[in-house]
Amino acid sequence: MKNIHSAFSMIEVIFVLVILGVVASISSSIIVQVYENYITQEALYSVTTKTEVASIQIVNRLTYRIQGTTIAKDPNNNGFVEGIDWIMLKDIPKEDNNFTTVEWIGYDNDSLAGTKTPGWSGVANYKTAADGSTLPSASRNSIYTPASFLTNTAKIMDSLSNHKVELTTTKPAALIFQQKDNEYRTGQEYSPTCMGLIDPNNTNCIFRVANSGDTNLTFIDAKPKIVTERYKLAWSAYALVPEDLDGDGLYDLYLYSNYQPWNREKYTQGVKRLLTSNVSVFKFTENGGVIQFKLCASKKISATNRVSTCKEKVLIQ
Repeated sequence: MKNIHSAFSMIEVIFVLVILGVVASISSSIIVQVYENYITQEALYSVTTKTEVASIQIVNRLTYRIQGTTIAKDPNNNGFVEGIDWIMLKDIPKEDNNFTTVEWIGYDNDSLAGTKTPGWSGVANYKTAADGSTLPSASRNSIYTPASFLTNTAKIMDSLSNHKVELTTTKPAALIFQQKDNEYRTGQEYSPTCMGLIDPNNTNCIFRVANSGDTNLTFIDAKPKIVTERYKLAWSAYALVPEDLDGDGLYDLYLYSNYQPWNREKYTQGVKRLLTSNVSVFKFTENGGVIQFKLCASKKISATNRVSTCKEKVLIQ
């Protein structure tokens, strides 16, 4: 018998090659698209997570701010003139402005709520008790703060501040008396200027204190003082500072801490920590004691493309 050999014709070969080319083209397009989607989603997830973490850290710090001490500064005009060099958050204009740095004094929540007996009670006795009994009262030199455990406060402050604040005469903490609407008993509003946030030489309404026993705080400076029954104790001020170091229009957002304006220190003398990078927007405002801020950041996914995300937070104290 005669053997018959079958084979592909040239047309069939070409047809198969065309089909394989189409399949390969479609497959590569799908693979590229999947890869591009993965890169985009991974970058978006990364920048969203970092922005959220940074926002939470900002909220945690601002939650323990002392009312009346939160201000915005113009880093290009590091002077003492209100409206030019610094401004209260509630007075920030809605349009774009140069007040890009936020600064405040935070009260010492760690020793206030960290133990069963509060490190400091926040209450000062400055007059005779209602029942006529004799209790230690406030003077130019000291205040009596019942239900406090200042020895423990000193230990916690010493540890947290890396030995910069020990509640001693050489390493004092800060005390701010407060009344309704953040005013003195006389009705005079607290000023960031006298708290040292603007002028480190002016600390007339924030008083340096040391402990003398568990329930007595001694004033280091013998200045006239307006005393109320409520006070806050602090060991650190804080600052949020966006810095564009490479001039690309995107900022690194830093948190400065562990500096003491009442000891004539500025935020540049504190501990500097990076919160997040590639920040495109950092805006904030205050209305009725409620602070709102917006933080936007981006991440590059190619030479010309970026993904961005924004977080907005509201703080009610």
